[in-house]
Amino acid sequence: MKLLITAAATVLIATQAFSGTYEVRCHTETVPYQEAVKGGSPEEVLGGAIIGGLLGGAATDDNAGAVVGAIIGGALANEGGSKTVTRYREVETCSNVFIPERVTNAAELESILLDLNDGRGVSRELIMDVQYTIGVAYDGSWGPMSRRAADDYLANLEPEAMENSPMFSLVVNDVVIVSSPDVGAIDEIKTALYQAGVASQIFVDLQ
Repeated sequence: MKLLITAAATVLIATQAFSGTYEVRCHTETVPYQEAVKGGSPEEVLGGAIIGGLLGGAATDDNAGAVVGAIIGGALANEGGSKTVTRYREVETCSNVFIPERVTNAAELESILLDLNDGRGVSRELIMDVQYTIGVAYDGSWGPMSRRAADDYLANLEPEAMENSPMFSLVVNDVVIVSSPDVGAIDEIKTALYQAGVASQIFVDLQ
């Protein structure tokens, strides 16, 4: 019997598949970059103009020569220099993103949660489906927050499971001695009574 249960659990794990989908999503962002351009800095151009003006004035001994010298000196300084400027361009980045979906099968969800909390591995996509379903951030990694959320989810299932589970009653001489959903505990009491020489019977969902 134990072998059959193990085999059934193995088949269930093997057939578990994620329900989410992959989508290509793109976004555009403005990215700065540096570019070298011709032209000296204002200080270089001004310095060239002053030097050119002084040389032009000295060579021609008049103001006109100084002006011409300043123009030529500034132009040469501007042409020979370079500077780095910051420019911007639009860059589009695309990636294949997994979009999780809820696991709607309650029994399957419970089984996967138990597997994950017991350390049994499932696919990253299935983990994200489960995380999305139980209301925790989905990143595909089963960490402490996911474990706590899973424990809370499973704890909330226990009262409902108790309501739907069969009730076992131990009867001696048409009198109910004890009732419990734990058949193992009932059977232990029955065995103890038998060893004491008291006959008893176990009934399921006795009305």
